[in-house]
Amino acid sequence: MNEFSQRIAREIFASHPEWEALAASETWKGSDPFLVVTVPAPVKANTHLPLRISTWDDEVTVDFDYYHTHFSKWTPEEGDGPHDAALLYVRDLLNEKVAVVSWWQGDLCKACAQYVPGSELKPSFNISWTAARVRSWQGNFNANVKA
Repeated sequence: MNEFSQRIAREIFASHPEWEALAASETWKGSDPFLVVTVPAPVKANTHLPLRISTWDDEVTVDFDYYHTHFSKWTPEEGDGPHDAALLYVRDLLNEKVAVVSWWQGDLCKACAQYVPGSELKPSFNISWTAARVRSWQGNFNANVKA
């Protein structure tokens, strides 16, 4: 793995040493090897999709349930780097300060976003949907909502 992936690995494992056993090196589309940390979701999250942190193309990507987000340019505070933002997001996800929502049209996932528990459950873009699915790490904010 390159230096970027190695640095992100060190930072993740400094906070979560137990995740080192869940890490792997992968390649995609002929890329150099990059870091992938796959953390199974708790049963209470009611999702078969894990928390996944990857560093493909020198960008940190975090997946949970059907949602994924990239941390290449956004930074939460002056002086923070993209990886800092990703680690803060993971911390907030694990602490249930943020959840994820996906909007569905029948069996098709149409869009996904971060969801702050207690906020309005409405997409910020115009899509047709029949159901919304909210998932949080410990399941405290899980919901299935019909349109």
